[in-house]
Amino acid sequence: MIVAGTVTYKMAGAVKRIYDQMPEPRWVIAMGACASTGGMYRSYAVLQGVDNIIPVTFTFPAVRRAPKPCSTR
Repeated sequence: MIVAGTVTYKMAGAVKRIYDQMPEPRWVIAMGACASTGGMYRSYAVLQGVDNIIPVTFTFPAVRRAPKPCSTR
């Protein structure tokens, strides 16, 4: 399973249910700060890390930003 974004408490039940339905071996990849730690969202509605509900196998803490466009003069 790839978790690539913010997980809210409303979605946490669905994420856990999907994880429970996965066959063995179960691998979970948390991509980005939002999935790993809640990111910049310090809210009552945002889960502060998907590893609070399911075990995470791999964590990529930062997602690469899009390159800046080249300006031509």
